[in-house]
Amino acid sequence: MSLALAHKRRTLAQGSADAAASAAPLAYSPAAALNSPANAQKHYKLMEDALKVDLERLKGLNSIEQRQLMKRDELLPKYLEYVGRYGESGLNFPNQVLMYVVIWLFDTAQFEAGLALADFAMAQGQKLPEGFDRDVPTFIADEVIEWAEAEYKASRSPEPYVSNLLPRVDGEWSLFERIPARYHKQLGILAMDRKDWTSAIVHFERAEALYESIGVGTRLAGARKALAKAIAQGEQPTPQLATRLDEVLQAAGEQEPAGDSTDTE
Repeated sequence: MSLALAHKRRTLAQGSADAAASAAPLAYSPAAALNSPANAQKHYKLMEDALKVDLERLKGLNSIEQRQLMKRDELLPKYLEYVGRYGESGLNFPNQVLMYVVIWLFDTAQFEAGLALADFAMAQGQKLPEGFDRDVPTFIADEVIEWAEAEYKASRSPEPYVSNLLPRVDGEWSLFERIPARYHKQLGILAMDRKDWTSAIVHFERAEALYESIGVGTRLAGARKALAKAIAQGEQPTPQLATRLDEVLQAAGEQEPAGDSTDTE
């Protein structure tokens, strides 16, 4: 074989090899896991399999406290890094790892981080895992108000979380009326503790308007009487709610003590 022919064959062979290499899909590696949709699905499958194992481990714990500690100290650090990279990737596919991280953030009362991630998930149209019979807004609203009521019973303030979420709960989101009513009831109770009678009345009235049997009748009557007494003694109304004062005082004058025994919640 002549040197020229050998060189030609080597050139053709190298060209074929280069073409094959360029046409081959990129090899999967964790570092490049979200660089392409194909690799992202491979990596998601690995994360999903790991999640299934960890969910079984959680089920094996009888103690609620131990479950919370596992979520906070082990599982969230384990999966948050992946969820962060998923968010930065620009990809959008059904992602149960993402949704369990949202759930665990609320379970462990990390509400700011939980709400930020939930907003991202809702923007993607993500759904809660199978077995959760609520949509994402209902889940969030329920989690926060249940936590808030427990905190108040334990003599700890649930603020500012209740107030911060109220515009969504009673406005942006479409929820069963009892849920926003619970928020207004809790805020009314907090206002009564501050002797902020006008604010208490506004919240209790809204709670009753949303869900009549929410159980604020006795407190509402008490707040109206207390406000009327305070005004008679020359005290100033709450500035931010002074626009409601005429209505509030009129209601206070018209309403007799009802003896309402529905404040049971």
